[in-house]
Amino acid sequence: PEPVASPVQSPPSSRHEKKKTHRKQRSRDKLEQKQLKEREENSDKRLRVVRELLESEKAHVNALGIVVERYLRPLIQSDILEFSTIRAIFSNLELIRNWNQTFLAALEAHLECGDTFGDLFMEMIPFMRQLYTQYNENYDHAMVTYEKAKKNRAFAQFLEKTQKETHEQKDLLTYLYLPVQRMLAYDSLLKDILQLTPAHHEDYTHLYNSLSALRDIEFSATLRAQQRKNINKVLSIQNNIDDEIHLALPHRRYVYEGEVLLINGRNSKERYCYLFNDLFVCCKANRKKLDFKEPLETIIVEDLQDEGDFRYLFRLTPSANEYIISSSDKHNWLALLQSCKKELKELKSEKEREEVGLHNEVEESSRESLINKIVEWSKMEESELVLTEVKELARVLRKYKLS
Repeated sequence: PEPVASPVQSPPSSRHEKKKTHRKQRSRDKLEQKQLKEREENSDKRLRVVRELLESEKAHVNALGIVVERYLRPLIQSDILEFSTIRAIFSNLELIRNWNQTFLAALEAHLECGDTFGDLFMEMIPFMRQLYTQYNENYDHAMVTYEKAKKNRAFAQFLEKTQKETHEQKDLLTYLYLPVQRMLAYDSLLKDILQLTPAHHEDYTHLYNSLSALRDIEFSATLRAQQRKNINKVLSIQNNIDDEIHLALPHRRYVYEGEVLLINGRNSKERYCYLFNDLFVCCKANRKKLDFKEPLETIIVEDLQDEGDFRYLFRLTPSANEYIISSSDKHNWLALLQSCKKELKELKSEKEREEVGLHNEVEESSRESLINKIVEWSKMEESELVLTEVKELARVLRKYKLS
């Protein structure tokens, strides 16, 4: 009988490679399953957040409706408050309610057809920017007016009665905060939806741009509110001083204020000082009479050691005077003075660089124009016409040189 051939055995290295390949494939399969599961979970989460956006928008529109129908319009129809006071408290809230009603209807229509709505946000953002920025700018003033109006007994009774009738725990103050709160909610919801939206999703770019535009609105509204608050503060200081002083300038920004002692030899006088981004103002203790004012650009600021009975000293030396000041808040004054002076210096340097750059651009443009003109003249055959243009150019250059 012929011997039976034994089965061919794979080399150990080949078997090891196959096992390694199988392990890699299993790992890839597990990773793909895990990623698929995460995508499905994220998709479900995304739908829940989109639904939250829609439901919270309905609640927001309903709440704004209560403010308009139960508070604003009855107040307008009554004689409890003057119309100017009502407008100061409610600002453009009714217009915001109308906008949110329109936005809600459009959002519902979009979500009936799918889960994309970023293009709707982009379309509505210009209106949102105008309405919410105006409301945000007026908000602080509205709160002050509201607190003053509450001293009116009839208004206080109206608020109490209306809150009971609406069966709501929210008071008017809470309702007035709704537009500010809603902007923050839009930011939070859009951020969550964007994080759960794959980059290849058709709505990703619209959502990304919407969130960026929304944050621009928030930043712009906050900045303008700060500017308005600053203007009001500067005007308030100016109006409080009896002497004629013009503080309210477009570039001027209020920085700090406080009580100090003005030292003269062994004597001291109580003073009240204001620091602006470009000006130091010192008033008598009653804040009504001006003692002196000095531009920060000319002031040298020096820290001083304690001397005798006077502590926390520093010196301000403008071009022609010297003021020694004592304040327990000395370190804050020094830090803010130096910071303002540094900012002024940087602004001046930047302005000078811009002026040099502009001058160079003008010179380069002039040279280029002159070269082009000479090339044109070289192609002209009528010498008298060339001479006329040269004389005209010479006249302009002489005028430019003299100016």
